[in-house]
Amino acid sequence: MSIYLDTLVIVNAYITWLTLSLTSKLSHQYSKPVRMAAGAFIGGFSALIIIIPESIGVIFLKILSFAVIITVTFLRRGMGKQRFLILSAEFFGVNIVFGGAVYLLQSLIGTDIIYINNASFYFDISLGTLIFFTAVIYVLTVIISGFLSRKADRNHAYRVMFDYGGSSYSFDGVADTGNTVTDLFSGKPVIICTGSGDKPNLERFSAVPYSTIDGEGLLYAFSPDELYIEDETGKKKNVNALLAFTESGERRAVFNPAILHE
Repeated sequence: MSIYLDTLVIVNAYITWLTLSLTSKLSHQYSKPVRMAAGAFIGGFSALIIIIPESIGVIFLKILSFAVIITVTFLRRGMGKQRFLILSAEFFGVNIVFGGAVYLLQSLIGTDIIYINNASFYFDISLGTLIFFTAVIYVLTVIISGFLSRKADRNHAYRVMFDYGGSSYSFDGVADTGNTVTDLFSGKPVIICTGSGDKPNLERFSAVPYSTIDGEGLLYAFSPDELYIEDETGKKKNVNALLAFTESGERRAVFNPAILHE
């Protein structure tokens, strides 16, 4: 089989982007598009080791490329070692599942259009066909992930506390995976504070679109000076999110529990 290096790099960059996207979705760990692209770019060029004979050195290069990809894509200031190791394990697991699926496909249909060496893949098919099938896999994974996590986490008591403009505010917190509101520009999740009562006078805010079963609209979100979520044990976690207010409902702050694991 003839291997075209440009196709090899493009295909593996796409595969790396896919596995990084799945890891981000399953772990609820957001990464900026430019960092996702950088990780995919590194993954694409690391596939060039497919042409090197298998050896201990090749294994080391593969492990090194894996570490560089996960670091470039997800590592950020303040991320704990445990969280980074969990992300690495999830990325590794996604790659194992993807690789296993490719091996299974190859063995079932006995095709010679798939070439595998040094944990890198070369598909002797059009890029459009590859994109179609991997997109199907991605959509199915997203659907399954959403189905498994759609129930709200209401077994814990939380307090959402924030400082803004020299004043402090506190709300009863409700963890609900149904809150998927995200600021389109910063990529940050939005905690929605409902009910009337004491709230800050905003000097800076951004409009964030949202949709529910009752309709669509805009929320005006802002970045507080400090933002913490406290659980029933008194443990506080500083979270990276925006806040938005709405007058309806009881006084509480609704957040997606995924932000507790970032």
